[in-house]
Amino acid sequence: MNKKILHLNFSDSGGAAIAVKRINECLLKNNIDSKILVAEKSTQNPKVICEQSRINSFFWEQKKKISRNLKFFFKTQNKNTHTISFLKSNILSQIDKYNPDYLNIHWIGNELISIEQIKKIKIPILWTLHDMWLYCGAEHYTYENNRFINGYLTNNRSQSESGFDLNKWVWKRKKKNLPEQIRIIATSNWQYNNAKKSDLLKDKKIYKLPLPIDTNFWKPIEKKEAKQKLGWDINKIHFLFGFSDYGKKYIKGLDTAIEIFNNYKNKNNKNVVLNIFGEPEKKKFNDQNINILGPINNAEKLRLIYSASDLLLNPSRLESFGQIALESLSCGLPVMCRDGTGTTDLISSSNMGYIIKEPVVENFEDFNNWFNKILISHKQNDLYKSIKERFSYDLIADHYSKILNN
Repeated sequence: MNKKILHLNFSDSGGAAIAVKRINECLLKNNIDSKILVAEKSTQNPKVICEQSRINSFFWEQKKKISRNLKFFFKTQNKNTHTISFLKSNILSQIDKYNPDYLNIHWIGNELISIEQIKKIKIPILWTLHDMWLYCGAEHYTYENNRFINGYLTNNRSQSESGFDLNKWVWKRKKKNLPEQIRIIATSNWQYNNAKKSDLLKDKKIYKLPLPIDTNFWKPIEKKEAKQKLGWDINKIHFLFGFSDYGKKYIKGLDTAIEIFNNYKNKNNKNVVLNIFGEPEKKKFNDQNINILGPINNAEKLRLIYSASDLLLNPSRLESFGQIALESLSCGLPVMCRDGTGTTDLISSSNMGYIIKEPVVENFEDFNNWFNKILISHKQNDLYKSIKERFSYDLIADHYSKILNN
C-alpha cells in the first residue's frame, strides 16, 4: 500500500500524542507512508511535521489561553477540558501542502482547527476517539450521559451549569459541519458503545480498533531483579499508581487508589508501599508508606518500575482506553481498574487484573481475596504473551490497513 496517511494532533507530547506516535510507528513498520502534523513540537521525531513561524507560535499561545479560560462564558462543575474549536488556523493549508490520501484526526484541543474548517477537508477522514469530545459539546468528558445521546436541548441541561450554554452551541456547530463520510475509530468497547448511541455519530461508520504497543520494548524484567535495580525492598508488596496531571486526580481515581491501598494494608497486616509517579502535591501525603516517584519521562525506567511492582491501581472514573494499563500488562504487571471504562477491554482473564464495581467499598473483600491469590500464582510472561497476541504493532497495523482499504 503506497498511499499516504497524515495524523493530525495538537502536539507531540501528552497522552494522545503517545498514542499517535505508536500508531504512526506501527504503520511505518508495515510499509505504510505515515506522518504526524502538529502545531507544537517538542521532540526530535523526524516523522512529526511542524512548520509554524514565530508569529504563528505566538498566536497559538494566545488561542490556547482563550480555549482554557471559557469560564467567562459559563459556569460548570465539570472540571474536564473544554474545547470550542471556533478560531481558524493555518492547518488546512499545511494539510494541503503534504497532500495525503487520508487524514486521521486525533486530539484537536487548543483551537488546532475550527469545526467549520473540518467541513472543508476534501480527502477521506478517519477520526480516532481519545476522549468524548467529538460526540459531546465542548467538554472532553461528561457525566451527563443523556445529553450526548438525546442531543443538547434546552430542557436537558444539567443544573450544575449556568450562563451561556456553551456545550449546546458547540454541539450544534458539529451537527451542522461534521462531514457525512467521516469514519470513526473507537479504541475500546466503552468508546464504541458511546459513539454508537450518540446523536452525532450513530449514523457514521464506526470501527473498533485498540491502540497498539511496541511489545519488542514493553516486556517484563524479572521482578526481583527490577526491585533490586530500583533499590526497592524485595520483601514488601508494591502497589503503583500513575498520572500526568494532578488536576485530574478525581477522574483518575487517586482517592480510590489510596482507599484500596489503606484497606489492603490494614486488613492483611502486610508491608505494603504505594508508589505514585507523576506530579502530585507531596505535602498532601503524610503516610510513610506512600512514595512519590515524581514524573517519569524515561521509558526504560518506567518499564523497570512496572516490572518491579506487584499491582497497578488504575481506578479511573472516566477512561477511554488506558495506555498506562496497557504498558503495565505488557511488562507483566496485573491491573485493577474500574468497571464501565475502556480499560476493562484489556482484562481478558482473572490473572490479568481485577475489575472493581461500584460501590467500591463493598468490593474490598473480593479484591483482597483475588490479590492474595495473584501474589502466589502470578506469572509475568503470561500477561506479556496475552498483550502481544492482541495489541502488537503488526496486528494493529494489519487491522488499520483493512480500514483504510475499505
